Amino acid sequence: MGETSVWELEGANQDREDFKVVGTWDHPGRQSWDMVSGAAKYPTDLWMEGTLTAMALRSPYGHAKVKSLDISGAERMEGVELVLTYEDEELAAMPVNVPSYFEFGRSPLLGDEAEFEGDEVGCVVVAINEETCKRALEAVKVEWEVLPFVTDPREAAKPGAPILRPEMNPDSNMTGNTFGAPIEWEIGNVEEGFKEADYIEVVEYGRPMWSQFRPMPPAYFSYWDNDPWGNPDGEKMCYVTNHAHFPSNGPIVSAFMGLGSHADKFRALSPYMAARYCDFVEKRGAQFAPVLSKRLGGVPVRYVQSRRESFDAAVPQTYFTVRIGFKKDGTLVAVQSKNVHQSGARGGYGDKTHGHLVLPANAQGFKSTSCPNIYSEMAYYVTNGACTTADPGKDHWEPVNLAFAKIADTLGIPISDVIMKNVKVTEPSLSTCMASGKEAFGWDEKWHLAGQRTLEDGRLHGVACRACWSMTWGMISYNINLRMGVDGKVYMPYAESLIGTFWPDSAQLVIAEEMGMKLEDVIVYYAPNYNNWQQGDAADRGATCTWAAKEAAVQLRAQILQVGSALLGASPDEVDLIDSMITLKSDPSKRVSLVGIGQLAVGYCGKPKVPFQNDVIRTMNVDFCEVAVDPETGLVDILDYCSAHDFGKVIRPSSAIGQLENSLTMASGRALREELIWDEGTGVLLNGNLYDYKVPTALDQPVINAVPVETRCGGGAYGSTGVAHAHADAGLVGLAIQNAIGSFIPMVPYTPDKVLSALGTTGSDSNAKA
Repeated sequence: MGETSVWELEGANQDREDFKVVGTWDHPGRQSWDMVSGAAKYPTDLWMEGTLTAMALRSPYGHAKVKSLDISGAERMEGVELVLTYEDEELAAMPVNVPSYFEFGRSPLLGDEAEFEGDEVGCVVVAINEETCKRALEAVKVEWEVLPFVTDPREAAKPGAPILRPEMNPDSNMTGNTFGAPIEWEIGNVEEGFKEADYIEVVEYGRPMWSQFRPMPPAYFSYWDNDPWGNPDGEKMCYVTNHAHFPSNGPIVSAFMGLGSHADKFRALSPYMAARYCDFVEKRGAQFAPVLSKRLGGVPVRYVQSRRESFDAAVPQTYFTVRIGFKKDGTLVAVQSKNVHQSGARGGYGDKTHGHLVLPANAQGFKSTSCPNIYSEMAYYVTNGACTTADPGKDHWEPVNLAFAKIADTLGIPISDVIMKNVKVTEPSLSTCMASGKEAFGWDEKWHLAGQRTLEDGRLHGVACRACWSMTWGMISYNINLRMGVDGKVYMPYAESLIGTFWPDSAQLVIAEEMGMKLEDVIVYYAPNYNNWQQGDAADRGATCTWAAKEAAVQLRAQILQVGSALLGASPDEVDLIDSMITLKSDPSKRVSLVGIGQLAVGYCGKPKVPFQNDVIRTMNVDFCEVAVDPETGLVDILDYCSAHDFGKVIRPSSAIGQLENSLTMASGRALREELIWDEGTGVLLNGNLYDYKVPTALDQPVINAVPVETRCGGGAYGSTGVAHAHADAGLVGLAIQNAIGSFIPMVPYTPDKVLSALGTTGSDSNAKA
């Protein structure tokens, strides 16, 4: 506790102070008008004359196998163009390739076994429209073998549970994890740590499956046509919906990997993907659409899913039981953590034909505390219910804040004090965020002991704060190509789909800043055929990409000054680039335009030297929450959210604040309402619609007070760092509810029935040692 973050500045001009455009407002996004006006074409909008529709048979059971199929009725139906089954040789061989780290547990493009209700299985139909597809699928006669199912990893872990994937593990439902994280580890000596403790408590945290909600149900569009430049190898080009926001999957990657082809034969049709949060699961339609189109001679095929069918991928369940030991002054001295985590059905965290990619959820978060004794045990279990999407380690931090809250509640002190006492590295990021956030939120005036304040309207008042860690995700290098054209403008192409982070606009600001260009003279544009762009990571795209763009911009600027200085009869050191003009430093009235001086280009591939994850995080953040709890109904209202976030350096303010608002709004929905519910007897999803599965709307968005902090501690451009991941957890609302009612609720979401149940059992049972 109290330690200072130590790092070395890397890259050009990281310590820049004289910003002209970076960090300023009033720079509309290049794609903003298209999106708000409706001009943007999303995958569901793609259509051309002669487009056919494809849909797959879906399992009505929680786990089942096709014993026999009769497709004759569907084939005879007017308007049906093609019916293929899992016995088709080409489909049975797909996917031909998958990324190496997805090999574990890979699933076929179309098989005879459905791993959850709604899973695609058995056959696929292509028809003139969606209605005909539905009638054809209803005409398919299926003999099912209903198999045992498990939707809860805790049940999957029990002795005697049905073995769901015997080819992966014949003895149990336990799987491994992608990065080889140990399932058991210890730092120090936990038992000795508990002997030193004055108090021993247990905290529990459970999270259900959350839908990885997309505003747009998945749709995939594809056709084959001649390459405009000719077909020297005799093969046509495949046109596919779009790229992804992550290089290892996405519609184009799914298509060429699934078919066993290569990227140069595939072209993207749209830069738009609609909003996603860390969702890397592309559906089977990404491979169905191109292969079905090719089978029918290249005609356009649109593979669609209904909203109900779009609940087939979800954030996995995870359950923590954490035993903590601490001193009378609030110092954490021992942690013993057990985590049961869900791997889900095959296809988790990647294309649905890929295997499992499981990130380790464990006691990793406690490593960033000053606790000297930590023991972690974790296990991952295959289940039915849905395949799992990204779970990027952020839930490591929920048990940490729960532990801090339990310490604070036991000792009767503010959780803010416990945070500052136990987080290992507090300077300068955490201490600055804590001080700024407390002042903006009015923490000292609002905080009280648990269950000790009632509002005038009779509702119970609660407040809480939590530490938020900005994880570093430096996995992927960015290949930045900058070119100055004869028109004197600087161009940067990119090839990924946009999901609402507006990172291209951040890159534009940084390039203009470093080069001395007018903002309108820097063009960051979508180039779908630019296949050597590396998309990077959802957690830090704006920070890491802009860092690489900064390095490239510095190099291109040097080239321009080298060439342009000769036009003024000067050396490169005697000129500068100001407002897109080569300017003589000694006499700024002497300037030369960039127009017509030639074409210059630079390529830069790199990334800042930050690890994939680290135990001591450079940048920290603090969230504050205020709630009112109705003791009669159990309803919870979020009165105030305040987030003090250390951006390191704000690149594009509207994007930065928007990321905070989006993540906290999402967290509020998951905290109070969202959970997927299956029928215990059949494994059928009961709330696969937006009436019963209630995502927050604009009317539900809580009041959010964003407090930007800039310590320049991050690893991105000018010390910037990512935003959304740090705030997307649901647990903060639960801590505020506990402060209101005096009792912890271990399972998210904090629905009225759970609140009322907790109110009926409020009371503390101190485990203070004699």
